[in-house]
Amino acid sequence: MTINPNFYTMKKFRLILVVALLLGGMSTVSAQEYERHNISIHLGGVLPLQEFAANGGHPVFIGAFGDRGYATFGASLGLKYNYIFDFGLGVYAAADGFWNMINKPTSDMYDKVSCTKPMYINVPILAGVNYVTDFSDVIDVWAEAGIGANLFFKTPEGWNDNLIKYQMTASFATGAGVGVTFIDRISIGAHFYWLGNQRIKVKDIDYDETYIVAPRMQTSMMVFKVGFHF
Repeated sequence: MTINPNFYTMKKFRLILVVALLLGGMSTVSAQEYERHNISIHLGGVLPLQEFAANGGHPVFIGAFGDRGYATFGASLGLKYNYIFDFGLGVYAAADGFWNMINKPTSDMYDKVSCTKPMYINVPILAGVNYVTDFSDVIDVWAEAGIGANLFFKTPEGWNDNLIKYQMTASFATGAGVGVTFIDRISIGAHFYWLGNQRIKVKDIDYDETYIVAPRMQTSMMVFKVGFHF
């Protein structure tokens, strides 16, 4: 009995075709899953606003900034989870870390007296809604808004034998942003954050609204981010 060689060729071709279809189907599902939900890492720059950036002259003495932050441009690092529904509306949860130093004139004043300079750390944790629309095959346009809480910390300042240390405080926070995403992998966005009226509390001091009131500082900022989506 003679077997036509073309029989094996056809079987190999069919096997390759089936495997290709399966792989194509898997990649389609993977792409669909990615479009539905993804995790992203964000890097950016922080521009302080309102009292957080206010100067109004130098502090009278170390640790007495009051409601003025003297903050300058800083950096940000964040992590976000997105879930998008079929019609473009979605939800997200995000945690960011914002870091700001004091501005140069104030920093120079600290240097003159050989004093440790304070820095600001804000950690907003937000959840909210967003909307994504296809501008083209390459570019998506999106907008988002969320609410949550902000953890605020001012690092120690002073001299080694007389450091002023601050308590971490928390406050209500909101944020909103707009931007574009390229090829579903890289995003660029501008965000506004209002991080509440932060109470600047020194450690080891019992604050009582009747006797000692911690200064409050309105903290808000613009943050410009580049995101990498996975």
